[in-house]
Amino acid sequence: MNASHEKKTRGGIRVQGKSPIAAPPRVADPQRRANVREGSPTNSATSTNTTKASPGGGVAVGTPPHESEDAEDVDRSARDRKRIGELEKETLVLQEEFEKELTLLSHKLTHESETAAFWQKKYTALHQAFLKTDTDLKVLKQETEGTEGRDRDVKTRISSLILDRDAFREAFNEAMGEVRMREEEGRGLRDQVRSLKEFISSSSKGVEQVSDEGAGEVMQRLGNGLQNWVISNFRRVKIDIESLPDEIRDQISELVPTYIPIAAISKIYLIQSLISMVLVQKIFQSYFAGLPEEEAEKFKATEETLSRYGSAESLNQWRSTTLSILHKTAPQSLLAETDNTITSILHRINTLLEALTSVPTNPARDASLKTLISNAIDLARLLRVQKAVFSIIMPEILEHQRTVFDTSEMEDIGGGSEDDEDAEIGKREVRCVTFPGIIKHGDENGEQAHLRNVVSKARVLCAPD
Repeated sequence: MNASHEKKTRGGIRVQGKSPIAAPPRVADPQRRANVREGSPTNSATSTNTTKASPGGGVAVGTPPHESEDAEDVDRSARDRKRIGELEKETLVLQEEFEKELTLLSHKLTHESETAAFWQKKYTALHQAFLKTDTDLKVLKQETEGTEGRDRDVKTRISSLILDRDAFREAFNEAMGEVRMREEEGRGLRDQVRSLKEFISSSSKGVEQVSDEGAGEVMQRLGNGLQNWVISNFRRVKIDIESLPDEIRDQISELVPTYIPIAAISKIYLIQSLISMVLVQKIFQSYFAGLPEEEAEKFKATEETLSRYGSAESLNQWRSTTLSILHKTAPQSLLAETDNTITSILHRINTLLEALTSVPTNPARDASLKTLISNAIDLARLLRVQKAVFSIIMPEILEHQRTVFDTSEMEDIGGGSEDDEDAEIGKREVRCVTFPGIIKHGDENGEQAHLRNVVSKARVLCAPD
């Protein structure tokens, strides 16, 4: 490649007669400069010789004109050849320098091409990286814009939620304030309800309504206590009916008309029957045990008056409410009257038993009997304050009248079974009643008076077959 290039350059120099590239000052030929310096005197001498002429302006004497012209042409040709030779030498030098410079530049061009290719690749890689980065940047900008949009939406939503929260908080505070007011009203209402309950408990319902089972259990304990008291104190005594005073005889006959045949069968049953009849008359049949007689009569009169204007249910509620007041205050307000009632009953029982058995009383026997009498009073009061009507079953046995055993209301303490054939057809005869029973009329609210329930059966002694 360099050779062809050199040939073309050399050819071009020959045609044009000069170098296509100007010679730099640093490559000027020293020989040329010497020749130039040397050519100056020659030229001067030539010029001097040439210009010599006659003063008159003609040709010098002795020299023919054509020879002078030939000599001048020869000299000129020699100078031209010399000049051409110098120029050719200078051209060769310049050509060599040019080739060197061209080779150097070619190497530099190759290096620069490689460098340019390297940087082109680098540029291409960087441009691709730039494009990728720019694409990523655009994507990130879009995502950022989307995120900013979402952030704006979230901030807007948060602001809305904050406003809602503030509104809810305000509403909650108002609601809580209203709740507190309602709670205060509720507490006030509860206090009122409590007061009303207390009032109703004290005035309307009285004491707690006793169940049938509870009343029956209390009655059974009272009957067992009486039986145990009689057995423990009069188990070995003898009864002398013939020596009884007339007054005592009349009292015993009033209480137990069939006392003579009963005494022949069992003295224990006779004594139980006597005491039970006294308890029924003095306690269970009284309007309210322990209440003075004149006060009891006033209550009875009021109840009879009300019965003409109101229903039986209303009358039962009135009686329960009124007597509940007495029942609550009875331990204090009726204490003296209750003690007098207990003393009076104790004195009458002891009078009858001393005359019948000739056994004097003693403090231990009286104390235990007082407890029985007091328990009977408490039970009688409890039954009276109920809205339902509780009545005492104490059949009266008369000599001229036959009393038939009733399995629904009576319990035979003589050992007879309720399933016996005579009991079923009503042929068993009752000799005496040793302890009363209880029947309930109506429900717990004093209504439905047609309802009837035997709470406790009366204990009776039937005649043997």
